[in-house]
Amino acid sequence: MSRGEELPAHFVVQYFIMGKNMETRESRTFTKTRIILGILVFLICAGVVFAYLSKVFSMGDSDANRQTFKAFYAEEENTVDVAYFGTSASNRYFINPKAFHDEGISSFTLATMGMPLFYVPNLIDEVNKTQDPDLYIIELRWVDKERDQITDAHIRRVTDNMKMSENRLDAIDKSFDYMDGSTGMLGDITYNKIEYVLPIIKYHGRLAQENMTPGDFKLTSSKNQTKGYVLSPSTTKQVNQFMSRLSDEREPLSEMAETALNEVLDYCDSLPEDKEVLFVLSPYSVKKPQMPKFNTAMDMVKERGYTVINFNTPEMYEELDIDWDHDFYNSKHVNYIGAEKYTSWLSEYIKENYDLEDHRGDSRYESWETAYEAYCDYVKDGIKTIGHKDRIGGEVTIIKK
Repeated sequence: MSRGEELPAHFVVQYFIMGKNMETRESRTFTKTRIILGILVFLICAGVVFAYLSKVFSMGDSDANRQTFKAFYAEEENTVDVAYFGTSASNRYFINPKAFHDEGISSFTLATMGMPLFYVPNLIDEVNKTQDPDLYIIELRWVDKERDQITDAHIRRVTDNMKMSENRLDAIDKSFDYMDGSTGMLGDITYNKIEYVLPIIKYHGRLAQENMTPGDFKLTSSKNQTKGYVLSPSTTKQVNQFMSRLSDEREPLSEMAETALNEVLDYCDSLPEDKEVLFVLSPYSVKKPQMPKFNTAMDMVKERGYTVINFNTPEMYEELDIDWDHDFYNSKHVNYIGAEKYTSWLSEYIKENYDLEDHRGDSRYESWETAYEAYCDYVKDGIKTIGHKDRIGGEVTIIKK
């Protein structure tokens, strides 16, 4: 076909149809793209809303255990040289800011009330994700427990507050292994694993129960201000206690406690050679049936080559200058006066026996000095509540100062 000649009609029609088809394909592609983008935006928005609701409908913002985990996750990486694990016998005893102020030790206590010992490996793994401690301290108080004394709260105080990860899921699986056969004599245990993976399933009813606070709805959560040491009204409370009923006897641990302790010891064996582990049994008003089991547990630790400090001996009570009338707020926990004695002794021991850097004066560690100021401000007025325990009936009369 020469230039200037008109195209045949069928060519024109074919060209027009091809153009329409291309336009249709482009339109369909654009429509599909919009649909995919819309789905992605919806999923992102749904995820954000779910994350927010999961924060709102979870353990209360004022819960001390939750605040401790929030504070730990907020710590600057590679600033914690000593990590302390255990029950409230840990976070009511070792005043981390004081240890820093006195000896330059940067420590954090990642502990919860009644925390089962079998969580220690998971929590060490959690700590090691962002920190590189030289020393791990493990409290042994929990070893006198029986399987039926595991409660839903003991589990959730740990697993609900861990960040979602394979480690958290492993901790939940471990909970179910140890709960097998438990009746949960102190609380209800839910044997539906998904409720532990997604705590919102348990806590979504908190609004109807009217037990929520404005802090629960904030985007940011409250944090422990004293590096894991828990401040509460009990910190400045004083109740006289009976002296410990000590014993040199040995009794077997429960099968669960023995298994848990062996697993912790096996885990400690797997740590790098440059990591140190110290076991402690903090001072309190020990009941006679408890001490034989503690003795057995300490024997197990020593046999595996680890150091354990038993603060429940007449010699240690004297060395710490334990005062049964003034240093405790109940039979199992010291007030700040007893905690200061414990912290002074243990932090000096750590300084003398472990090669730790003194971080005082280092700008990266100013938060520990800030934490010490917060601690001092809390206890500046001294003991505020005094309780008198009846030496016969054990009843306590409280007097507000």
